[in-house]
Amino acid sequence: MQNVQQTVLSQYACAPSLNALIAAWNQAFDPATLIETWYQKIWNLETAQGYGLDVWGRIVGVQRILSITSDTFIGFEEAEELTEEGFNTAPWYSGTVSTGNYRLSDDGFRQLICAKAMANITDGSIISLNAILMTLFAGQGDAWVSDNGGMSMTYTFGFVPSAVQISIIQNSGVLPRPAGVRVTYAIKGQK
Repeated sequence: MQNVQQTVLSQYACAPSLNALIAAWNQAFDPATLIETWYQKIWNLETAQGYGLDVWGRIVGVQRILSITSDTFIGFEEAEELTEEGFNTAPWYSGTVSTGNYRLSDDGFRQLICAKAMANITDGSIISLNAILMTLFAGQGDAWVSDNGGMSMTYTFGFVPSAVQISIIQNSGVLPRPAGVRVTYAIKGQK
């Protein structure tokens, strides 16, 4: 603490035992390092770790554990647009889908938190949606939003998203779906 003598009542200012005890406590319980550690590991999103990121995830509304669909199907109504496959590459849809849970690393979860925070305050414009894509897929390849007219839009990816990225795209709620707008997905990358 700083200048702890100001907190001692004047009638005890000359009490040597009390002042020695207060000075010892002041040295032992200095909260400056604790406050700095708390700031770095919890409050500062850029340096937060573990529990701190879990708190940020609850604040913006995303979870570290993603449910990933591990099956692919021939692309009709049952298949998602990013997981559909052609003939001789995937089975017919049998009515059940096996899923697995995947825990995001701190860096991946930090990226997801930033994208979700941006999605929470977006105005729904193409520029804002493209900014979210650039944050979420930084360094992975091109990703952009196209306005198709007629109340429809397309999220296009210039790379082949991994199963985790597909789960983020379709299940996490990070990519906004404006009200009344039909959203489709396209992959322009090589499979």
